[in-house]
Amino acid sequence: MKRFPIIIISLLSAIATMATQPVLVGHRGSVHGVENTLAAFINGAARYPYLECDVRMTADSSFVISHDESTKRLGGKLTVAESTLDSLLAENYLQKRGDLTYAGRMITVEDYLGVCKENNVRPLIELKWTPGINNNDQSMLPALLKVVENAGLIDSCIVLTSMKPCLEFIMKNYPAVKVQFLGGAKWKESLQWILDNKIDVDLAHTAVSADDVKMLHDNGLKVNVWTVDDPDRAAELTAMGVDFITTNKL
Repeated sequence: MKRFPIIIISLLSAIATMATQPVLVGHRGSVHGVENTLAAFINGAARYPYLECDVRMTADSSFVISHDESTKRLGGKLTVAESTLDSLLAENYLQKRGDLTYAGRMITVEDYLGVCKENNVRPLIELKWTPGINNNDQSMLPALLKVVENAGLIDSCIVLTSMKPCLEFIMKNYPAVKVQFLGGAKWKESLQWILDNKIDVDLAHTAVSADDVKMLHDNGLKVNVWTVDDPDRAAELTAMGVDFITTNKL
């Protein structure tokens, strides 16, 4: 009979450990496909409850998924902001990830949101500097958020960026939309702004300590970290209590 209290304590400890596990976010979908393409998102949807993407706008005002300003790194020849949607969708990309080489094509924000909705995962949308969505001009943000709303995901999405005016615009005009501030090695230069505006953060994992996580939590803020592919580092960050871990392959 004396074994039962020990078993119960062990079970409670296991449940508590499970409850504190961070949410995993698929970085540009996942490592299983060309980044930010349909295959990467579909494979990521089988693994992660959130899928992160990078949004830019084409010359004909369509929203597409692309991390870089140009497509050259993936084998293309175009600059996103200077190219039409049709020309971008016609390009073929190759990317070696680990021992495998994947082929893929650019997709639209609607395509990405379709994967999220079909697979019951949540979108984490990173805003890249693009015409109408930048520090000086937020005029295209309503059009982008309308696309998200039309997909039925406005209440479940998170919008992420380092561009403070864009975050301020969303908080003022779309208070129900969750946002995260993207920070690198010098994120603490923005700490007072983060605290004043009560904005959750997505920080470079190399620039975050346990004390930082506690301080942000004490101020009611959630902490995401990027980009973590090493299980040992993920375990350290989990012990710190981070809320999200953005990863390519964990």
